[in-house]
Amino acid sequence: MEASVLYNVPHDIPWKVFIPLYFYFTGLSAGSFILSTLSTVFGIKRFKPMALPAAIISFLLLLLAPACLIVDLQQPTRFWHTLVPEYFNPTSALSYGSWLLTLYPIANLVYIYFIYVKNDRVTKIIGTITVPLAIFVHAYTGFAFALVRARAWWHSALMPGFFLTSALLSGIALLVIVAMIMDRLRSEKLELDLYKSLRIMMIGILLTDLFWTGSFWLTLLVSNSDGHASILLALHENFYLWGEIFAGMLVPLAILVYPGTGNNKIWLSFASVLIICGVFLMRYSVVFIGFDIPLS
Repeated sequence: MEASVLYNVPHDIPWKVFIPLYFYFTGLSAGSFILSTLSTVFGIKRFKPMALPAAIISFLLLLLAPACLIVDLQQPTRFWHTLVPEYFNPTSALSYGSWLLTLYPIANLVYIYFIYVKNDRVTKIIGTITVPLAIFVHAYTGFAFALVRARAWWHSALMPGFFLTSALLSGIALLVIVAMIMDRLRSEKLELDLYKSLRIMMIGILLTDLFWTGSFWLTLLVSNSDGHASILLALHENFYLWGEIFAGMLVPLAILVYPGTGNNKIWLSFASVLIICGVFLMRYSVVFIGFDIPLS
């Protein structure tokens, strides 16, 4: 370990719970939207019944996300400054994020309209244009952390990928719950293959997220004193170890992998709820554990 001093000086945490909620809502929105495009853009027909509900949920979540950011501002009435070209900072991920948060919901709303009027050709064109926006609008949040060199818990090249896959995971889990509600309300039931596909997708992404987590731990352990201190602190945080990792990843993975529970809709919905909560705790731990580590 390199020689370094960690100053145990407490500082006020400038961000409140609205910030992890913002990251959470953008992730859920991006994941829901990408799931919506599986049929309209990528032609996977069994997902067609979910295209419109997923797109509407994606849009509604996207209305909540910037509201969380504005509420967290010390002077909320100045939020529009981020959209003035004069104040645009080309070296700031947050500047790009402000514009993405403006363009993405507009494109999303147009996409919803063309699904509703059943114009498949234009829906595919708008969906194809909007998918990169959905990816960037959430990946930039990962870059916003990864580019902060002063905080070891945030400064990792793995962050954008981790944020993106966990966003997709939470979006799929939310759509599982929505699909089950639709099944109860509609006379025409959804195909069992739809649930099977969603279950397999969640297993694959959970394994990917566990890979990101293991790689994150390993790189921090061999980095510097800040990184080492980050891991030691994180492993003593119950919401991180028992909430995000155990209840939010390992338990749902076990439920989904075991055929006796993975093919049961009650267990599938339970695993989905755990995943949705676990992804929120991932955002929460990224923000607040990062602030808890004293700067060297």
